[in-house]
Amino acid sequence: MGLNKQYIEDFFSQFKNKKRTNYMELYLKEAILKFVKEENKTNAFDVYTEFFDSCKIMAKGNANIIDLFDVLKYYEENAAVLLDKQRDHYVHSVNVFLLGLSIYSQNENFRKIINLDHELNQKNKLYESDIEEFLFQWGIASLCHDIGYPIEITYKQMKKFVDRVSDVEGKNVSPEPYLGFNAFDILNSLPNKENINAINLLSLNIHNRFGIDLDAVGKKLNSFLETMQKNKFVDHGFYSAIILLKWYSYLVENNISEENANHPVVNSAGAILLHNYYSNVLMKEPFNLGALKPQSHPLAYLLILCDELQEWNREAYGIEDKKRVLADESRIEISEKQLKIEYLAPKGIMESNFALKKESLMNKVLCLNDLFREGLNITCLASTDIYVETMMKQDAAIVPRPLLENIEKIARTIHEKYRKQQRIRKPDEKPIAAWDELSQDLKYSNLRQARSITDKLKMLGYTIAQNKDNATEVTELSYEQIEFLSKIEHDLWNEERRKNGWQYGPIKDTDKKISPYIVPYEELTEEIKDYDRDTVRNMIPLINSVGLKVYEN
Repeated sequence: MGLNKQYIEDFFSQFKNKKRTNYMELYLKEAILKFVKEENKTNAFDVYTEFFDSCKIMAKGNANIIDLFDVLKYYEENAAVLLDKQRDHYVHSVNVFLLGLSIYSQNENFRKIINLDHELNQKNKLYESDIEEFLFQWGIASLCHDIGYPIEITYKQMKKFVDRVSDVEGKNVSPEPYLGFNAFDILNSLPNKENINAINLLSLNIHNRFGIDLDAVGKKLNSFLETMQKNKFVDHGFYSAIILLKWYSYLVENNISEENANHPVVNSAGAILLHNYYSNVLMKEPFNLGALKPQSHPLAYLLILCDELQEWNREAYGIEDKKRVLADESRIEISEKQLKIEYLAPKGIMESNFALKKESLMNKVLCLNDLFREGLNITCLASTDIYVETMMKQDAAIVPRPLLENIEKIARTIHEKYRKQQRIRKPDEKPIAAWDELSQDLKYSNLRQARSITDKLKMLGYTIAQNKDNATEVTELSYEQIEFLSKIEHDLWNEERRKNGWQYGPIKDTDKKISPYIVPYEELTEEIKDYDRDTVRNMIPLINSVGLKVYEN
């Protein structure tokens, strides 16, 4: 589950040119719908291929833009061994592209803004209809916005390796390597364009769009290499924009000036540059621009929005990212009123403040109310909620309905009993948070315990029912049964912790997700074993509390 198929259908339904509509529906639309059904690299490749074929975008000479996407995919899959943070950008870019098409099809405010922008730049349009012009400009902006990422990967990989081999004494110091060029002009220059280069065009686009002094923005961009070296980072958007202009410079008019700096290819490259550069540079000294309005640079606005929101189905390659719980799917609703997105993480718990941080960033960088009257609404349906949803749909045949309907009540009771026992065991420690104040991962732990009661009792040959004629009711468990199920409970707890990014360490550190108890049950102290025993002892009273009983089969 991710993008809404109907939004894509709505987008293509707006084409007026019958000949072009047929081609789109037969090829590009078909590839997109196939990708929406199954978001994988094979289907992503088809979207890349059909888009560039449908728009007849070719690079001159032997250059093929599809080759660059293959390079990006190769680097991400094979060159991230030394990196802490690295996620997929290949499938990601296709999702960014399709999210933008969805916003265009569902939000009239954006269509009016982008169409007015085309009208103001009428002489630069490559297509007669506004929707085709948007598809072209947005397509190359969104699909190409990360093609420079291998440069950032290379820098990070080099730095990680050099830091590792240099810090023999373990002092956490770095020789601070940086990415440099002996002849940057070769990359920056454009074929058959005298006295102008990629940075000139990007400077003109920013100057034209925001009214910033051309010399000031040109000076800032020309010194950006030094800025990145000095501050030890690489902005892949900078390189992606330059690469796009270099490969498609033949589409750009020979006489570039302030009046036509909004050429479609230049405009798309400007959006690519700005998807990082706007917040990192233009919102700071000396420019001090405020939140970006969609009227100023519609493509850049849309790219920042879609790039930041596309957080589902992004394969983790980096060492640290593989430990994080990421969203597998999403639910998206787009209208004039609001953009709502719900991230689904069925394998664990996303960071507790993820949604808040994302909304805060978006409101800081973008004027969201210019498109959506009620702005942006982000939620995370964590594994706790998905867990309950799944149980209600799938477990009805094996779990008594009253138990399912009271699963959260039982989970709350489990937590309250634990709080009470902890107050007795450790009266001097800070009281444990109440249920409503718990993080998602701790709520999940209690829900998982509540759901597992049925399975544990079944292992003993017991069943749960409201009344069972001619059957012997079980009111308590023997020591051997408690010990047997306590080991199983601890194994389940270990598995749950590891899925949520926890690992073993001799000293407990909640912030770093380190616990000394992620060990086999036999290695625990008697004091810690009692936590698992309490869980098992409480099962029958919990079952009784919701009007059910435990019986021998």
